[in-house]
Amino acid sequence: MIIQPIEYNYPDLRLIKDKTSFFESMKEEYTQYRDTPYFKEGRKPAIFVYRIQTKTRIYHGILAGVDISEYTNGNILKHENTLIEQEKKIIELTRERNAIIKPVLLAYKFNTRINGYMAKAFLGKRPKLRIKFEKENQIHELFAVEAKKEIKAFQKEFNSKVGKAYIADGHHRMSAVNTLISDHPELKAKGLRYITCALFSFGELDIFPYNRLIKILDTLDINIILTQLQRIGTVKKLNKPRLPSKKGEIIMHSEDGDYAINWHKQLTEGNTNMPVTFDIDIFNQHVVKDIFGITDIRSNNRIKYFEGNKGNKTLLAGVKLDPMCLGFSFYPVKKNHFIKIANKGLILPPKSTWFEPRIRNGIVVQKILSE
Repeated sequence: MIIQPIEYNYPDLRLIKDKTSFFESMKEEYTQYRDTPYFKEGRKPAIFVYRIQTKTRIYHGILAGVDISEYTNGNILKHENTLIEQEKKIIELTRERNAIIKPVLLAYKFNTRINGYMAKAFLGKRPKLRIKFEKENQIHELFAVEAKKEIKAFQKEFNSKVGKAYIADGHHRMSAVNTLISDHPELKAKGLRYITCALFSFGELDIFPYNRLIKILDTLDINIILTQLQRIGTVKKLNKPRLPSKKGEIIMHSEDGDYAINWHKQLTEGNTNMPVTFDIDIFNQHVVKDIFGITDIRSNNRIKYFEGNKGNKTLLAGVKLDPMCLGFSFYPVKKNHFIKIANKGLILPPKSTWFEPRIRNGIVVQKILSE
């Protein structure tokens, strides 16, 4: 994997009072701040060790430029299809901003030497940036690696030992930048020789599910739904709400109560085209389409999606607010299944995974020259 130091801008935290609001606004308002004192220019190109402390754990990764040829040559693997309209929108925003304001999140297999280089870069060192997000109770720290010798050590190890990386978040950004460079190769001389990526080993990532809240029609009531669910799985009413305990089980939350649904064996073994059968695939076909009559799963406004790191609280609140809604909790996709699908060039069902940590817009900005 070819990585390189990035030329970057970064926010002047002394000027920012409400950091959560500032960084949340970057997606829409970066161009208003771009040429103001709110952003400073990096002194010299750097690789960063990125440390994120949350309520439950500490994550460590690297921010670096990754040569776009790694994507075109198939060394960066995807697990989602991209939408052309979404790519066009990102291309327009990138040209308007003259910048990439959020790295693509890549996962790679653990490497002891890279881990040691990261530890050396931050242990006993002061971070270049330290941002505390009060609302989420998170601390983001970036430690700059600027010395040529240290940068070369990272580059050598990635180049010789990390043959593949997997897109965890940022499929549309990666594809859009690849298209942009292909259509405008002159941009390579203007700072788009690479795309900034956040590289975290699989052990430094958590995979959560995407849960669903679905509005049912007046023609369906809970008894009809339960009868139809019994055709595709065993259904057991629970004494209290909980999350799924294993693959093959989903939990349905309703005004009437909470139910555990375990698929019948023929459904979990029925797809010979996929090396792994996913709960979301079974759910989409046999519940969303066959029971609820929803065929356009990606865009139907009867379906709302919630990140699994929030547990089932949002689903329970949604059902309480609107009794015509049902909540569905899923067991997370396993890392080895994620890798197996990507390696075979196959695609996970839409909205299958939510990766942590999440990288914020505008913390480190890759510059693209306008002239």
